[in-house]
Amino acid sequence: MANGFKVFGVGEVLTAADVNDYFMEQVVAIFADSTARDAQITSPIEGQFAYLSDSNTLFYYSGSAWASYIGDGDITGVTITTAGTSGLAGGSTATSGAFASTLVISPNDATSATVAPSDIVLIGDADDSNNLKKTTAQDIANLGNFADIGLVIALG
Repeated sequence: MANGFKVFGVGEVLTAADVNDYFMEQVVAIFADSTARDAQITSPIEGQFAYLSDSNTLFYYSGSAWASYIGDGDITGVTITTAGTSGLAGGSTATSGAFASTLVISPNDATSATVAPSDIVLIGDADDSNNLKKTTAQDIANLGNFADIGLVIALG
């Protein structure tokens, strides 16, 4: 078994051992599955590659075992958490499939703020399928008398 590569000289004979050592071990061989790979590569060398068609996976030999070249993913779940002072609640965990979570705004858990005219306020537009939109505090102030329209805004 050769490691590295060989520079062949002019007129040098290419032997079967050279083919096996320098070409066969240093290519990405394609096999139907791990059974076919293991039947053909009985003495793998460290750094040797093999592609398995059944799983579309590239493997390399680590010196003691075949390992996925890309590696196995280590994400087993996603958790959305919310800080105690964020005013949000309702995070959840998903370990597979589509992830969905509903975050609930809890204004009473939020900290106080001094409102500036350029601050942005989020609103659910009741006339537009409750789509989330934004406006500035100044635009709200420009509306006039809030008591007349019954508008309640929670700023956080």
